[in-house]
Amino acid sequence: MASKTTVNFDDEMEAALAELVQVDGTKTLAIKRALQAEVKRRRRSQALLDFIDSWEAEEIPIDQAHLDWADEVLDRQGVGR
Repeated sequence: MASKTTVNFDDEMEAALAELVQVDGTKTLAIKRALQAEVKRRRRSQALLDFIDSWEAEEIPIDQAHLDWADEVLDRQGVGR
């Protein structure tokens, strides 16, 4: 069933939406695709965390030295955390 929601955007959000509209064609389509993409991203992130938890439960916990190394790699790649 369809529903309507009203959302108020500040200038920054309006600019972001305008950028998405250039790709998606309409505000409605841009918002829908952005929401779907964010849900997929969050599900993938959670699936990865769940995988790591199960792996650590079956094997051994990931040690701090490896976590520090991974943080350095992410920092070099500019990945936000």
